[in-house]
Amino acid sequence: MKRTIGLPVIAALFLLTLWPAPTLGQWNMGKTIKDLLTKRSEAKEEEKNAQNPKKTPTRFKDNGNGTLTDSATGLIWLKDANCVVFFKEDRSAKNSRNWTEARVAANRLAHGFCGLSDSSKQGEWRLPDREELLTVANDITGKEKWLANEAFTGIQPFYYWSSTKGDLYPDYAFYVSMVHGVDSYAFQLNSFHVLPVKSKPKPK
Repeated sequence: MKRTIGLPVIAALFLLTLWPAPTLGQWNMGKTIKDLLTKRSEAKEEEKNAQNPKKTPTRFKDNGNGTLTDSATGLIWLKDANCVVFFKEDRSAKNSRNWTEARVAANRLAHGFCGLSDSSKQGEWRLPDREELLTVANDITGKEKWLANEAFTGIQPFYYWSSTKGDLYPDYAFYVSMVHGVDSYAFQLNSFHVLPVKSKPKPK
């Protein structure tokens, strides 16, 4: 009784004819299998990393009470960068205000407003100065960048007031673009955004 050669065997013999004959001493079956397993393991690891990318650490600590602590400066910032009601009877109902109203809004901010649950009182918060704002503004020239979804909420693409007055013009004040990391000054009657800050409490 004759036996027929199965298709798998024929296919294997055909592939062997195409495979270049190894030089004696060059081919190592154990090493080849090990290399294949290593590549397979690396491919699985890459796939796993792609599905679960590592979160880039942020310099801003969310305190869970409506505030963020900047580890680079120790300053405490209001997390909501688009708050519209800063204090009782605040009738502006918008974040954008002229410079004087922006200072009042920041100074009168306290616990219970803008998502705060930090027991802060009026007078603790203030409008940041020019340099303080620049430390958190996104610098397109390469300084460490912050991501809005990992730090502030409601960041506006327009300008934010600082408390710093213009050098040559007392009726002007500096503002900062939080998105582009640039600053300049404008007439104080312009309406720009408000982002209050306060210093880290001194240990008792």
